Amino acid sequence: MINKSTTFKILAVDDDPTNINVIMSHLKPLNAQMLIATSGASALDIIKATPPDLIILDINMPNMSGIEVCRKIKEDPNNKHIPILFLTASEKDISEAFEAGGLDYIIKPVRSEELIARVNTHLTLSTLVESLDRANVMLESMNESLEIKVSERTKELVSANANLRREIEERRRLQDKLTYLSTHDFVTRMLNRTSMELELKNVLDSTQEDQKYYFLFIDLDQFKVINDTCGHIAGDELLRQIADLLRGLFSKQDVIARLGGDEFAVLFSLDSLDHAIRRTAAVKDSVESYRFEWGDDSFKHSLSAALVEIDESIDSVSHLMSIAERTCFESKRKGGSEVSVYNYTKQHIDKTHQQMRIIPLIHQAIENDRFTLYYQEITPMVAEETKKIELLIRLVGLDGKIKPPAQFIPVAERFHIITEIDKWVLRKAFSSIIDLPDNVELAINLSGDFIVKSNAADVIKKYVTEYQITPSKVCFEITETSAISNLESTQALIASLKPLGFKFALDDFGTGTSSYEYLKELAVDHVKIDGVFVRDIDKDDISRKMVESIAGIAQAKGIKVIAECIETAESLEILRAINIDYYQGYYAHVPESLGNFKS
Repeated sequence: MINKSTTFKILAVDDDPTNINVIMSHLKPLNAQMLIATSGASALDIIKATPPDLIILDINMPNMSGIEVCRKIKEDPNNKHIPILFLTASEKDISEAFEAGGLDYIIKPVRSEELIARVNTHLTLSTLVESLDRANVMLESMNESLEIKVSERTKELVSANANLRREIEERRRLQDKLTYLSTHDFVTRMLNRTSMELELKNVLDSTQEDQKYYFLFIDLDQFKVINDTCGHIAGDELLRQIADLLRGLFSKQDVIARLGGDEFAVLFSLDSLDHAIRRTAAVKDSVESYRFEWGDDSFKHSLSAALVEIDESIDSVSHLMSIAERTCFESKRKGGSEVSVYNYTKQHIDKTHQQMRIIPLIHQAIENDRFTLYYQEITPMVAEETKKIELLIRLVGLDGKIKPPAQFIPVAERFHIITEIDKWVLRKAFSSIIDLPDNVELAINLSGDFIVKSNAADVIKKYVTEYQITPSKVCFEITETSAISNLESTQALIASLKPLGFKFALDDFGTGTSSYEYLKELAVDHVKIDGVFVRDIDKDDISRKMVESIAGIAQAKGIKVIAECIETAESLEILRAINIDYYQGYYAHVPESLGNFKS
């Protein structure tokens, strides 16, 4: 503790006089000499004239921030020993503050007990450091003249050595404290991420085959609500309480850590995955039944978690962390309050990871023109002069192999990059029309993401002008699901483009819940009956009735009907009897490169 007879000089720097008054009021019990500065420049002048023993420095000040002031103070070697405590309303600048030379920080609003405790601590540490410096100087002086004055100064040397031993012990205690702080989380006093990663490395390097280890990754779902509603002090208190709760759920042999933010992790050993799952379920139940009280408010929490069995397939700590984070993301994606077990969800997570690896290939294909167009004929039941073909996209892999749309279109739709593919197809299709005979009509698919774009019609009109195409030679196909999900956008697009001569087809028709109702809402020229009804029409009476019903209603509205997925002559004859207008499928034509098209 501070010597009560010693008067310390404390400099308080804050541009807000109210904060200055609060600090002076809180520190009045210390009987310190208070120096006041309301700007960085005035603080530097005071330090030059009257060096203080400790500085309390606000981070956010006009003209010169507290961090800039700190750097300028520490540029002077004479000021390096002065401890600086930062005042801040947010922890976001703390890392930079420590780098500038700060020793500690206090979150606003300032609490009296916390401020006095931290000022006492750092004044004590500063006094000890100065004492150590003086002792070291004295020891050096003594060693220089030791041979001459050994007999005269024996008693003084013994006394000095005794003091030195005490000071060394104090330094060791301080070093132990610094070591603790470097391996533990400041808020919860749990191990930190670095310590957990070291424990994980030891387990991965271990050759013990008789022990099964499990890694539990925990992410609190509603932590941000506490921070935003009650402030960071409440958030820190919640983290401390959750940490205490977790300590009570695991043994001393288990390793528990706060990884950062609202993320915790536990490394534990049990005899089987089933037992590990039950342990994890108990943790989830305990956390979600816990109530956090703050003032008059009570908060309930849920968690998203990942349980990973550590086995030979995991080759590094970073690999394990990546698996845990991806698995926890699956829990978050399901809406939270979920535990995903890597062994149980591995196939799905690996599939997602593989899909993520396709994204760069899609971007490269867009940038480097590595897509190519195929086509499939749409054949009329009664011969006509106009030929209809549907354009189909393929991706050319880096190995030159052609990848079908099933390998990249779902990924592009899931991660919302399908619009760029739509634009590529439109540009390529419109530029190809010039080389095709006049009696060829192109069917081009549009995605739901493209349809909802406010400028979708403008983009198409721009391409019409750029490539000088005849709109009547193009029919846009929109799936029933996309059309229903984006009904207003679909109606607006049709209304904008139909007057130019473009045609529209409702693709995959019949899969929706109210297909006939939406058929009345959309001014389409063609309906393409979904292949799920057509494929087995020669074997399934229900499928046949569905096709007959769709065809009858569409034809009553003057809409042409196209049947997809025709694979047998028997199916074709049934469709002919139903008076379907067009058919499409492998029976009539296997898709091939657009470059092979001949009229």
